Amino acid sequence: MKKLSLLVLSLTMLLAAASCSKVENASGMEGFTGIQTEAGDSAPAGTKLLILNEGAFPGKSTLDVLNFSDGKLYADVFAQANPTVTDGLGNTGNDMEVIGNTIWILMNASNQVVILNAFNYKHIATIDIDSPRSIVSDGSYAYITYYGGATYGSAVPVLGMLYRISTSDYHDFTSLPVGYQPEGLAILDGKLYVANSGGYNAVHDNTVSVIDLATFEPEKSIELPVTNLNMVRAASGKIWVSTYGESTWSQDGDNWIQKVSAPMSLVSVSPDGTSKIISGVHADKITASDGIIYAIGNDKEMDGGYDTCLYKVNSTSSKFETIHFSGTDLARIGYPYCILVNPDNGEIIIADASFTGDSTLWCFTKDYKYKWSVTTGVGTGHLLMYRM
Repeated sequence: MKKLSLLVLSLTMLLAAASCSKVENASGMEGFTGIQTEAGDSAPAGTKLLILNEGAFPGKSTLDVLNFSDGKLYADVFAQANPTVTDGLGNTGNDMEVIGNTIWILMNASNQVVILNAFNYKHIATIDIDSPRSIVSDGSYAYITYYGGATYGSAVPVLGMLYRISTSDYHDFTSLPVGYQPEGLAILDGKLYVANSGGYNAVHDNTVSVIDLATFEPEKSIELPVTNLNMVRAASGKIWVSTYGESTWSQDGDNWIQKVSAPMSLVSVSPDGTSKIISGVHADKITASDGIIYAIGNDKEMDGGYDTCLYKVNSTSSKFETIHFSGTDLARIGYPYCILVNPDNGEIIIADASFTGDSTLWCFTKDYKYKWSVTTGVGTGHLLMYRM
């Protein structure tokens, strides 16, 4: 069990202070430096978009906030809200979740979970966890996957782990083993589904671990017809899993050549364990909104070419539409690294990530017309919209 480090005032005192400050100002951004954007009409007042920038591995991560109340983008709000924390947010932000009045951010290379006040971004606590990957919450607990000390190419594979941490008492946490190098997870009908990648192993994992949340005990393991599992979303009574695909690399002089043996895939999984590959969908990054699974991938990956597409999969019928970036405003995007759909109006927000300089966040209407863009930090990789 890892030690818990409370580096600032107690949670009770911070939440009380936040409550008092909220009466005095409307957004929690007072005193912060922001840049005016054209995004103000994309969401109701009080809505904020969290933008987690991974940084150039293993470089410093930053958290930007797009505040729809004033239409301003506030860069590196952690540094602005916590000027005395000289080390910043940490290295390689891997995922985040808003839980009540707090934001939980997983810092993979720093081996930490950083918890912030969701109103003013003040640092509340830091929890030490080895290489945390993904997070989801049922309100009472945060559930976090982590690699559990596994190393790439190890002769003896090490099972990954799942943490359960109380959202009201950070000392109340426990863990249990799942599959190899667990990645994404999602909650459906009182069960927690964990996608195991096995990405560090010679033979990759193809299992989804199912945990009963009432007992926090393993219920079963579902084998999928694909390996190297990645992201998970819940929609229409099913779990949707994307994969990294399978490929090998060889070097020809200064050039690296990739040979793809299995495409990135999207699989629907029913609670009874039956699964179905959605043939023709090359799912790299996925999100779910209003009964639709949105996936971004390369439609020509098996041919050695590039045809970046947005796939819209009906989570009830599994029928899908393919939108090719080429010939649309989506072609403005060079390297789509994450996607979010605005639940208020269906606008599509995609991060165009750069790991050598600033990234760009693009917003498109439901019919893929350009609406606005903003400059974000290095390696923009995770988006989360919330309102309070």
